Amino acid sequence: MLILLGINNEMSGPWSSCFLGVYNDSLPHWVVDCGCYAVTLRCQGSLPISTKERLREISDTLRQIDPASDEAKASHRRHFAILEQALDRAEGFCPFTDRDGARAMMEFLDLYDSEGLSFDHWIIMPNHLHLVTAPLRCSSINDFRTAWSRFKSRSARAVNRAIGREGQFWQSSWYDRWIRGPEEHQKWLTYLMENPVKAGLCRRAEDYPYRM
Repeated sequence: MLILLGINNEMSGPWSSCFLGVYNDSLPHWVVDCGCYAVTLRCQGSLPISTKERLREISDTLRQIDPASDEAKASHRRHFAILEQALDRAEGFCPFTDRDGARAMMEFLDLYDSEGLSFDHWIIMPNHLHLVTAPLRCSSINDFRTAWSRFKSRSARAVNRAIGREGQFWQSSWYDRWIRGPEEHQKWLTYLMENPVKAGLCRRAEDYPYRM
C-alpha cells in the first residue's frame, strides 16, 4: 500500500530530502530521495514464534493508522524495542558467529555502492545487522525497494558462499528509520557503538571487531 503525505519536497541535503511517499509491507517505509536511513536487517529464523506474533500485532495496527500520527510513532518505537530485545539474545540462525561469515559481510559492506545505496556506519551482530546509510539517491519508491532487494540478495549469496551454505538468508522485510537530523543521526551512531556491549558480546565498544 502506497501513501502520499503533504510534506515539503524541497531538497537541500540529507535532513531536508525530497519526499516520495510511504509504502507498507509488514511495516511502513518512508521513502525520500537523498535521505539517510538507520536500518536493521535480521536473518531468517532469528526470532521465536512468540516474538513474531507480538510484532505482527503491531504491524497490523500500523497498517490501519496514519503513518505520520503520534500513535504510529509510538507503535514503531515499540516494534523496534521488542525486535532489539529479542535479537540481542542471539537465538536461532546466527551466521555471524562464524568468523568467515562475519568477515565476508564486513568486506561486502566496505565495498558496496550500488543503486544509490552505500553505508557510512554498520555493526554486525550474531543474527542481524544495524546499518546507517550514506544519503540514498532514488527517484521513486520502486528505486528504494529495488536497492534494498538487490543488496539483500547479493549479500546473502556472499555470506552463504563464505560459510558453505545455501538457502534463504534474510527475513523478507526489515526495519528502517528515515533519520530526520544530525542529532538523531548521532543517536543512531551511539546506539550502533554500544549495541555489542549491551548484548554482552564485549566489555568495551572499541573491542568489538565487526563494526565501522
